[in-house]
Amino acid sequence: MKTPLSPISVPGFPALILSLAINHSVHADDREIIVISASAQQQSWLLSPASVELAALPDAGIIIDSAKLLESISGVQADSRANFAQDTRLSIRGFGSRSAFGIRSLYLQQDGIPLSTPDGQGQLSSVLLDNIERIEVLKGPLAALYGNAAGGVISLYSRQPSQSAAGVAVAGSGQHRQYRLYADWVEGDTSLSAGIKHFKTEGYRAHSAAKKQQAQLVYRTAVAQSVRLMARLDYGRDPQLQDPLGLSLESWRAQPNQTDSAAIRFDTEKSSRQRQLSLSLSDYLEADQWQLSGWVGDRHIGQRLAFTGSALSSAGGEVALQRQFSGVNGDFRLLRSDTFQLRLGASAVQSQDDRQGYVNNFGQRGELRRQQTDSANNKDVFSRFSWQPLQDFQLEGGWRYSQLKLAIEDQFINAENPDDSGSKRFYNQAIALGLNYRISNGISAFFSAAEGFESPTLAEIAYRSDGSGVNLALDASTNRQWESGIKWQQRSAAGSNSSGSVSWFNVTTDNELLVDTAIGGRTSYRNAARTQRHGLEIQLRWRPNDYWQHQLSGHYVSATFSTDDLNGNSLPGVAKHQWHWQLAYRPWQDATQLSLHSQYRSKVYLNDANDAQAPGAVTFSLSAQHSQQLSKLTLDYWLALDNIADKAYVGSVIVNQSNGRAIEPAPGRQLSAGIAAHYAW
Repeated sequence: MKTPLSPISVPGFPALILSLAINHSVHADDREIIVISASAQQQSWLLSPASVELAALPDAGIIIDSAKLLESISGVQADSRANFAQDTRLSIRGFGSRSAFGIRSLYLQQDGIPLSTPDGQGQLSSVLLDNIERIEVLKGPLAALYGNAAGGVISLYSRQPSQSAAGVAVAGSGQHRQYRLYADWVEGDTSLSAGIKHFKTEGYRAHSAAKKQQAQLVYRTAVAQSVRLMARLDYGRDPQLQDPLGLSLESWRAQPNQTDSAAIRFDTEKSSRQRQLSLSLSDYLEADQWQLSGWVGDRHIGQRLAFTGSALSSAGGEVALQRQFSGVNGDFRLLRSDTFQLRLGASAVQSQDDRQGYVNNFGQRGELRRQQTDSANNKDVFSRFSWQPLQDFQLEGGWRYSQLKLAIEDQFINAENPDDSGSKRFYNQAIALGLNYRISNGISAFFSAAEGFESPTLAEIAYRSDGSGVNLALDASTNRQWESGIKWQQRSAAGSNSSGSVSWFNVTTDNELLVDTAIGGRTSYRNAARTQRHGLEIQLRWRPNDYWQHQLSGHYVSATFSTDDLNGNSLPGVAKHQWHWQLAYRPWQDATQLSLHSQYRSKVYLNDANDAQAPGAVTFSLSAQHSQQLSKLTLDYWLALDNIADKAYVGSVIVNQSNGRAIEPAPGRQLSAGIAAHYAW
């Protein structure tokens, strides 16, 4: 069941009353929309000089990955791979589109705690998404103030209960089964929430079965009525994630739901386990005065790839990784007046990976081929300010300085696999400035500009083309960007209301990374590319009455190389056009909702050369949801039909895939249903 919106606690901030715009699938009203991520403190969405969009859990459907939550956000390309062994592929305005695995170039956080590693990699597969109350997506220049690899910011906020309750939810489809239990205890300023979920699927294709188990415990309280405390314990275990691999374009056209024979031959699959404890302290009495957060955790990954990796110079065809990570961040308000605020802060984050690679003897572990310890340490200091020089003007900005050290200690050394130990330090800074002008009570215009940066990852500095050791020649890429736009939120005398925004952006990036050499399982990179991106984003919500609501979001983005060898070519993995439309009808107002969704995405190039492309597609889906109140018991029922026309289309692509298996097919028509029971007292 979807718990009614209630005040939430954000590390460093008091409880907020969330507005309608938090949930794109429920009806809107004229209450003020509050956002946090643009300025790192609560502020009116209308007065923020940034592109920020919000979303929450859908009313119907199984949340199999984060793409389900983000597909309606303009500027965001959320590719559902239908492959649980690979994390959701996300990009914002082209940032992150070149990721070979996981999510990169985007800053991820939950309740103010980073989900990204110091070198800029991240993933959302370990998050219990069913317990997320809302999501903020910050796009554009002000995202650069979050530091390394912050081409955009995705902020998740955990659900905070408003009353004691317990519930159970069951959902299923032709392939999936999901079971969830949760319980909340609330007394005054103290609450305790617990949730567990078990998910199992046979998969859409052969060799794509998966099992996922997740649990979360969240405790909130006020200490001596002066400090707000939040403690969150997360546990995720994926004992089996079979990998059906991608398909060549020709194989996909011949039979879209087939599995490459290499997946069976090498028994490609992945398993993982992650544990994390997060603590946040903030001022209880005065809003936004200070906050301090710390976290510690570990992550284990085992994965078999689709090759043997038997060469002595190879990293192996089976990966075993043990990661330890921890960090602390904090900020406080140094100055405050009626028109000016200044905040200072700092963070220190570290991770250490013990990594082994073995020969994959067709599903059996063979000899050792890689043994090393990788470490990443990041220390930042930053300042943020907000100034209102005149009544209708709001100026915001900041500066961030970052030190990052990447180090590799190679412990597998022989004549054919030389010592690749070494370290590299990066010193970078980001600066951003934004201006908002309130044209009228319900309309504002904004402009912002920034310089940001993105360091290479540990995987990218690991090898060099001209010898052994880390690639000391690699530098961080830098970007310069600006955006301008207009926002509105209005209610007519007739009772209808609408909100929306239109924004235009431009991004120039220097020193983008390209593959230099790929020999014997050792891939090296070089700084070579300049890219140019510009585009237009639009998002509209309109509710003409209490029964109907329309939502339209979409974007146009031109993302091209500006280098001699690739000049004019499009960035692979980036769709130039994307549109999402939803029509919702509530015949009995809040009790029942019927929804029609449509999504269009244009063609996507598969590689830098632009000599192959995945075709565009239009898809439709239907959903129905009904709530029934029986005293203190609430029953929720839902039914969803995805891909109504059973269209064969590409869900995601694997960019620059040298073996040609670049296509990840989307599922066909799927009917799913669920029921949830919620008892409150």
